[in-house]
Amino acid sequence: SSVNLECRHGRRDRAIEFAQSALNIHRGTGRLWAALIQLRHDDGELRQMDVFRRALQSVPKSGEVWCEGARIRLDPLSPTFDAQAAMRHLSFAARFTPQYGDSFLEQVRVDMIDRWLVPLAEPHVRRVYGALLPLPFGGGGGGGADDDRERAYGIVAEEVRGAVEAVEARLRSGAGSISDGVLDTSDLELRCSSADPNYGHLWFKYRDSPIDTAREVIMQAKEAMTEFTVRNAHVYIGALVRRAGLLMLVHKEHGGGGDGGGLPRQNTHEWIRLVDAELRRAPDLAEMAPLEGITSKHFVVERVGASCLSWSSVSAIEKKDILFGSDAGV
Repeated sequence: SSVNLECRHGRRDRAIEFAQSALNIHRGTGRLWAALIQLRHDDGELRQMDVFRRALQSVPKSGEVWCEGARIRLDPLSPTFDAQAAMRHLSFAARFTPQYGDSFLEQVRVDMIDRWLVPLAEPHVRRVYGALLPLPFGGGGGGGADDDRERAYGIVAEEVRGAVEAVEARLRSGAGSISDGVLDTSDLELRCSSADPNYGHLWFKYRDSPIDTAREVIMQAKEAMTEFTVRNAHVYIGALVRRAGLLMLVHKEHGGGGDGGGLPRQNTHEWIRLVDAELRRAPDLAEMAPLEGITSKHFVVERVGASCLSWSSVSAIEKKDILFGSDAGV
């Protein structure tokens, strides 16, 4: 599309202008909304989420849009990182647009985080819970609520830093595998084979041949994603610990005691708005722990591949894949 062509030539502002102009005429085109969400990455998570919400008002059953919402939640450097929300979004994406292959491949990533990294984060989460539990909130300790919050942020940051450093040390020493055990994707492979996807940036990235089966694409993606997820395990685990610690602060500040107090029911719109606001208010992961050379773009390029990179920076093979591998790149 013209949007992707402008993006590949480094003209992001012009690509955004084209996407917005096209949406003024074709508001029901999910792929245009998905492209606009991707293009807004450099403007921050809040701007992306704003576009995502507007997209759902126009195309609530677009799998491409729901998949982009999942990708926002799966970025460990996003303040609102949430693997569980990403899992729900991907479920909608696969249900609404089963022919879009990226939704199934992103589910592989979610499964890796859930089965391999969550157990490694649990000891650090328990420690941060133990440190936060006796902390007074709302001035009970002789200071104001802001002072209590800053102390709590310090406790969370200390445990996040410890978790990141522990996993980094484990990766350097090779002591024990992060990807402990074989990831069973048989159910996902069955659902994907039944859906028979035929497009998507990630789908074409991991499909070596037009005759590759869905199972073969998933197996090729799983191999590459395992390497990427393990190499960045310290970032994901830091994000998991940060979110868990800050969620406990939400309960302490708004819970009003052991019965839930004034907290809205979990997973309602009110709950999501409250939690997201608190997560954005707190220091982000990069402020809590040193992550040398790692930025949010690092995760976006891995997912989207070469399709949004500068045309002059990609190889001849990548140019062929962009022009002929995906109908989104023509």
